[in-house]
Amino acid sequence: MSPRNRAHRHPTRTTAAHDDTTVLGDPRRWPLALWAVLVLTWLLGSTVTFALFLVEAAHITSGAEVTTQSRRDVAAYLIGLLVFALGTPLAGAITAGVLRRRLATALFATLLLVSAGILFSLIPPSETLPAIWGAYQ
Repeated sequence: MSPRNRAHRHPTRTTAAHDDTTVLGDPRRWPLALWAVLVLTWLLGSTVTFALFLVEAAHITSGAEVTTQSRRDVAAYLIGLLVFALGTPLAGAITAGVLRRRLATALFATLLLVSAGILFSLIPPSETLPAIWGAYQ
């Protein structure tokens, strides 16, 4: 490039708004990362523990010998299912409420209601606690 063209060249533009901070360092972005982690935890945790619960329950009802350990395994998977399906959306709704994020609060409250509806239509609450309690006695 000739010296004459260099003098008329526009200077490079820099933006002060662009900052190379990490996701957790930016106060506007860390709640989004938290919501993503909570939704993935809810989705994957509920799916995996439900599948494990069904496999163990099918093993028990297939006519195999029912041992104390198999009952405790079913109870542990049921506790995990309750934690992932109900505890994770509840934690997200409480956290979003404290942070005054109305949309996230509505999302996690809806997830909680959907999870509770599906879970308690499959396993009524009147049978859930006695099943857990009976496995550890």
